[in-house]
Amino acid sequence: MVSRIDKEKLTAYIKDLVEKIHTEADVGLLNAYRSAFRKGTSFFNRSYVAAYLLMQSEAARGGKFRASRSSGASSARSPGALFQKGKDQGKNDEGRVSLPEEESARLFISIGRNRRVYPREILSLITGAGASRDDVGTIRILDNYSFVQVRNTAADSIIDALHGKTFRGRTLTVNYARNRGEDESASDGETTEASDG
Repeated sequence: MVSRIDKEKLTAYIKDLVEKIHTEADVGLLNAYRSAFRKGTSFFNRSYVAAYLLMQSEAARGGKFRASRSSGASSARSPGALFQKGKDQGKNDEGRVSLPEEESARLFISIGRNRRVYPREILSLITGAGASRDDVGTIRILDNYSFVQVRNTAADSIIDALHGKTFRGRTLTVNYARNRGEDESASDGETTEASDG
């Protein structure tokens, strides 16, 4: 079931909140909350957290913004999938569209969150190697490495351009990623290194 919202009522409520921020809020306390929010939430997830807080506020107010319940298709992504937390899920580049599987390859890049890498930086690395933004699909960033979906036609040139390049003091390993289960020694069931080929 997909909940629909009354956008007019919700917009009026948000405008009221903004007005209260400017006229009633304790600026010092507001800034303390703002600072904690920014430190605790990645840039890409802030709008989801704000939306979730609005949903919680609505629930506390008795669901005033819900217009109706529809029996249409449910959301393709669960709330947990939006945040993509955890070692096995990584961090996806918001707004990147997955490429068709038959037209794409998955690349392994030996940098991850421990180097404070974000999807936009990986995209910049790849486009700097001569690929088009349209050649890049989903980007998953894990702690020590990342996976990037790219078009088959661009994969070899991306590997040639980036493999061995230095990024933030680390020499990059860029190669085709192994599929799950291909390396039986991987303890977490996920790709942990580049393929040999």
